[in-house]
Parts: sequence; C-alpha cells; structure tokens
Amino acid sequence: MSKNKLQRFAELKTFSNVMEPAEVKLGFKFNWSKHFGNNNPITLELACGKGEYALALAKLFPKRNFIGIDIKGARLWKGAKTALENKLTNVAFLRIQIEDLEKYFIPLSLTKGEAGRGSVSEIWITFPDPFPRKRQLNKRLTSPRFLAMYKKILVLNGTLNLKTDDLNLFNYSVETAIAEGWKIKEVINNIYAISPLLLSLSQESKDCINSILQIQTFYENKHLKLGKQIHYLKIQN
Repeated sequence: MSKNKLQRFAELKTFSNVMEPAEVKLGFKFNWSKHFGNNNPITLELACGKGEYALALAKLFPKRNFIGIDIKGARLWKGAKTALENKLTNVAFLRIQIEDLEKYFIPLSLTKGEAGRGSVSEIWITFPDPFPRKRQLNKRLTSPRFLAMYKKILVLNGTLNLKTDDLNLFNYSVETAIAEGWKIKEVINNIYAISPLLLSLSQESKDCINSILQIQTFYENKHLKLGKQIHYLKIQN
C-alpha cells in the first residue's frame, strides 16, 4: 500500500462524517438522527466511490440527509474531505460491505413507534459493476438478494434509483424488480433523449428527470464521451 493511501486511511479515521465498521457493532443500528441532528429523510448512495452523487444531491436537497456507502476507504476519503471543506453537514459516509446494510439501518420489523416503516427513504445506485458473466448475477446490486434487503430498510413506498450505461444490466434490473414485486415508476432508456416526452409527464416526473440530468459523475461523463446511452430506472417497494 502506498504511503499516500496509508495517510488517507489514517486521516479518514479522524473525519467526523465517516463511520467505519469498528464504530458500529454487529446488531447495532446507528442513530442517524443523532448524527445529523434532525429527522430528515435519509438517502443512500451505494457503491458510492468518491461520493459524487451523494455530494451533488446534498447540495440540491439541503432538507434531506445523504449517506455514501463503499468499502474502499481511499475513495471515501475524497468524498468525506470534500463534504467537510464545503460544510455539507447533511452528508455522511459509511465504510462497509453493502451486504451488511441491515446491520446499520433499522429494518421494517425493528422500527419502534412507526410500525411498518424502515429508516431509509431512497436509494441510489449509479454505474455499478454490471457483473456480465452468468455466474456473477448474484453479485449485481439489483439481484433478488439485494432487492429483498433494500425492501427491509426502506420506508413504505421508498424508492430505488438506478443509472447505468449497461443495457444488459438495465434490462435485467427491470425484469428482476417486476419479478420481486416492486412497482415500476420510471423506465427511461436514454435520459438524454427524452425532451419530446416531457410534455406528457407529470410534474413529479419532470422534477425527477431534471434533478438526475443535473448530476454527472466521472464515470457518466466518461460513458457519454464514448457515445453510450445512459439508462434510468426508478422502482418503489
């Protein structure tokens, strides 16, 4: 491991907006309301890398809280440092495996005072690894095992958003969501070729599309320069 990476790992442990596995014991649900100082809705960005999406959403929606989740500390360092430098107090980062989400967010069956509600309002998955090989399907973040886990931590009628350049993953995600009982809210095959459709959409849909078009991550820009289409899926539990 490089000296620079070691320094970043050490600095990461001092950041007030980063939680690492050692800080949250097995079975303990972190008190996010206490951390943020409010009960605003929580949005997760899974496999967030440098947290570009969480940071951008935090600026757009100051009355919501955002948590970027990734296992790679060196990447989280960049997002966490940017949030601190920009005084974005509605952003935090959690360094865990996504498979362990239930350990850190209250699932439906454990929520007290709000029967039948989880602790997360919305989830974003942007440009995840498509895991193209058949034997890798279970690793996809929209596979049945992950969708079942998301249902447990989402509030009733909570939403999951996917942006990807991979058409195979996109189609798989739509089909899997339907098979697993999710409600399909938006299916857009190319978010940069939808202007003719805008007049027929609801205001809520227009607002949603406008917000997702405003945010372009490093990978999205890279895909666009290669001429790839960007696909968008929104589902509800």
